Amino acid sequence: MNTNAKQAEILKFLCLGLSYAFSYGYISFFLSNASPLAHTIFVTILAVVAVIWLELTMAQIRKLGKSSATRLQMIEVRFWEVILVLLSLNTYFGQLPGLSFFFIHMVVIYMALCGTGHLLCGRSSCLMPLDMVNGMFRIPFSNLGARIISVYESTKDSKKEIIPVGCVPSSDAGMTSSTEKKRTPVWGVIGVLFFILLIFIAALKNLASIDNRFAYTLKWLDHFFDNMSVHEIIFKFVLSIPVGAYLFGLFQGGVRSSTEKEKKYHEKICQVSSKIRFMPDTLFAIVISMFLLVYLVFCLSQAEYMFSAFAGVLPEAFTASEYAVSGFYELINVVLINFVLLSLVRAFGSHENKLLKILNVILMADSMIFATISASKIILYMSRFGYTSSRTLALWGTVVVFAGSLLAIVNLMKKKRTFMPWLLFSASSYVLMNFLCYPFT
Repeated sequence: MNTNAKQAEILKFLCLGLSYAFSYGYISFFLSNASPLAHTIFVTILAVVAVIWLELTMAQIRKLGKSSATRLQMIEVRFWEVILVLLSLNTYFGQLPGLSFFFIHMVVIYMALCGTGHLLCGRSSCLMPLDMVNGMFRIPFSNLGARIISVYESTKDSKKEIIPVGCVPSSDAGMTSSTEKKRTPVWGVIGVLFFILLIFIAALKNLASIDNRFAYTLKWLDHFFDNMSVHEIIFKFVLSIPVGAYLFGLFQGGVRSSTEKEKKYHEKICQVSSKIRFMPDTLFAIVISMFLLVYLVFCLSQAEYMFSAFAGVLPEAFTASEYAVSGFYELINVVLINFVLLSLVRAFGSHENKLLKILNVILMADSMIFATISASKIILYMSRFGYTSSRTLALWGTVVVFAGSLLAIVNLMKKKRTFMPWLLFSASSYVLMNFLCYPFT
């Protein structure tokens, strides 16, 4: 076993240890009754551990010579790592902790896919729903026994390396001794890390004697461990076993499984997509034209009602709350319907028909108008009654669909991949929205 393989084996065992610690902490987090601030600190620590876990996994992939990540892919991985930590902080500073918790779980899965190179297109794309299915089900569940297999493989390899006395020629004695010196035992690494943990605790105790905040933290930790019974520890450990097996299967499965499967799936999807473009372009053009005609008639008939919010004026017989709610969700639904229609045209129609491109651009421009009108209604409502979680989430949703419509136009006109910029913008804008709105809540 060469040096890189040995180091990869050590990294794998570090990840194995993290899987037990992380899953135990995860279960403890959901069973605890701590304050919101303590919950945020706990989930942020778990997020940092998840980032470290991914970095160790990517280092293992590099040591095994399996990594072919580009600079753009690495930038995306770093982006999701930062977003994960910020989302964890959002559970306290943000207005929607439940939604943030949901996003945290999704980001961990997607971050693992990005880091191990198991995205269907090699990077974020419109196939993201299929990527998530791959990351949530196929990879982790097909590698649920990866922890047991990893231990067995290590034991098997160590037995192979044992050389009985007298079987090695004297001329190779020097070579054997030098090889033995270069070997780094896994338990030796664990022992060193344990010693580092001890001196870290000693450093904390010294700092606690200087700063009361450190002293309070240590007292809280002592109280936490004192209140834990053996039965509780065993109960949490048993509950954490399937969680750890799932997560280790996700991360380590990205190492054990070849990315060739994703490449084959992508090729099949491309082959199928070229075969299902059977819809006549003329028929699609007629359908989109009907949608656009209906939108035009609606805008002309409802112009005063729809655009009065831009001037800060309420229509007669409407209060601000009634005006904000009236038609808001319906307009957003229409925008989503437009995206579904565009997806159908792109999936079953031609990509080269100029008339279809023009009609699709107009359709997305209408979506931008509807999103802007919805945003103006919410902004008028906020200006009179202030911020709430539902209002800021609604405003964020209008910004996201507006950006999606704009980038769809760029994709249609310039043939550039715009899904990844839209995805990164959506994630970062959600985090930013929570931090910016916190002082006003």
